[in-house]
Amino acid sequence: MSTKFMYERLLKCQEANKLVAIYASREDEYFEAGYIEAVTASDVMFRSRRSDGYEEGHVVLPLELVYRIEIDTAHLKTAELLAKHLNQPISSGLFEKAPNKKHSLFEIAADYVYQSKEIIFIDIIGDETPAIGMIAENEYEGLEITLVDDEGRLDGTCWIKKEDILALRFGGSVEQDLMNKLKK
Repeated sequence: MSTKFMYERLLKCQEANKLVAIYASREDEYFEAGYIEAVTASDVMFRSRRSDGYEEGHVVLPLELVYRIEIDTAHLKTAELLAKHLNQPISSGLFEKAPNKKHSLFEIAADYVYQSKEIIFIDIIGDETPAIGMIAENEYEGLEITLVDDEGRLDGTCWIKKEDILALRFGGSVEQDLMNKLKK
């Protein structure tokens, strides 16, 4: 399936700095909202914005999963108004210069999280529960994750094939809360 159509639209949304609703799951009417930070031929990275106006870290999704995007809807405008009221400006991104179209945002994000030793949520094909933890190894075909439980305690190790990863989520309040618990 060609991703050119969505790639071009997401680039326009990035240039306009528009809050975008991104639909990647056809099972329900669920979408994620955010400001596009980067788009490549293979994936999209955005700074997530919750419907209550708060920012919620970064998300990386494969571009082939994005089947619908929206801008300027009443729901998105409400989130922007709440953000303004709560003094929640759009945070600066990870990139000073946007990555080349041929780069992999997934690889850039995985390397960033690995180097910074942050907690990451990894959505996996066919698994309703994300893997939560820190990247211990970032190899060509997969990731080794040091798992962290809901209480912020180390909880073993898992290995995930990169081809089975649907999304990477990092830098949000839940991840930061788990990091704080882990440090105690």
